[in-house]
Order: sequence, then structure tokens, then C-alpha cells
Amino acid sequence: MKSIITPASWVTTIFYKPLYAVQAMYHVVPWFVFNRPAVCKPRIFSWFTALRTSPPPFATNNLKVGVAGFCWGGQYAFALCADTPSSRVHRHESQVNAAKIQPLIDCAFTAHPSFVVVPADVEAVSIPISVAVGNEDMAMKGPQIKQMEEILMVKNRGDNEVNIMPGAKHGFAVREDKSDPFQMECADKAEKQAIDWFTRWFT
Repeated sequence: MKSIITPASWVTTIFYKPLYAVQAMYHVVPWFVFNRPAVCKPRIFSWFTALRTSPPPFATNNLKVGVAGFCWGGQYAFALCADTPSSRVHRHESQVNAAKIQPLIDCAFTAHPSFVVVPADVEAVSIPISVAVGNEDMAMKGPQIKQMEEILMVKNRGDNEVNIMPGAKHGFAVREDKSDPFQMECADKAEKQAIDWFTRWFT
């Protein structure tokens, strides 16, 4: 993708970029077919349901579960934070308040999320979520980012956070260019944000 969107000479643009685009589509189209929401969402929710209704992986009566979603995974971080029948379950009998129907997760973090429908997916959030996004993200444009921020920062009495990083582009948290100090700085900030967020809700 980078070779397609990066400015280049007219020779590369005319003769090579179309080839790059065809090569990208060869891989991207099957990926979208096999990883579309109709296929993946039921699998993701079933996995978390199984986790919540099974004995905890270690001795605890209050298992905390967090989600981190990057890019494509961001839409599912938002989905798991929504208050819907499919996102709530009776937890394993060993857990506190097991008799009550409770959310599948306790909190979520997402960096440069993709395929998030603004405002619908954002307004549905009822579980604490932390978002790291660049103001030059190609997957979520500036007006959408500001709208998302306004919605999340008003909801839940401050239990959400949005960190908009000036100059950061899509993928900065997981596909950064290690030779670029600015990109590495953004990635480090996102990592710290995630660690601090989970520490807050798990302790």
C-alpha cells in the first residue's frame, strides 16, 4: 500500500503503480471476503462468551478482561463495548455477581481503528474505551475523529479517553517505520496509553 500512495516519478506512477495495485488487490480481496464482519463478529463474540462462562484461567473470583484492537480490530473493540444482548452474559459461577447478566469485557483500547461507523458505533459504547488516533489517519477523517472524541468524552462521566496525535498516520502503533523517530515516538505513546489504561481498570 505504501508503494501505491507514496509520490513517485511519472514512470513509476504510469507503469509500476498499476501493477502494485493489482498485486495488492490479489491479497486484499480474499482477505476482505474471509474476514468480513458476518464471519468474524460471531467468532469473536463466541470466544469471549466461552471465556466468561468457563472456569477462569487462574484463581480469581473477579476476572478482568480487556480488549486491544488495532486497525481492523478497532471495529470489534467498539462492538464489544456496546451494550447489546450479544455483548452480555452470565459469567462463570465462580465469579462475583455471576447471577447477573454482565458485559463480556471490562474495558478496551484501540489504535487507529478502521471500519468504525461514526456516530452509530461510538454512541453505542457503554464500556470504558481508550482510543489513540492520528489526525492524518486515512481510515477515519478529521471530522469523524472530532465527532468520536466529542461523543466519547461526554459519555460515561469521563470513563473514556481519546488521544489525537498530530501528524500521526494510519497504522502508526503497529506498522511504524523504525527509521522514523517521529513514528516511533507515536508508537511508544500509544503503547504507554494502552498500558496505563489497562492498569487503571485492572487494579
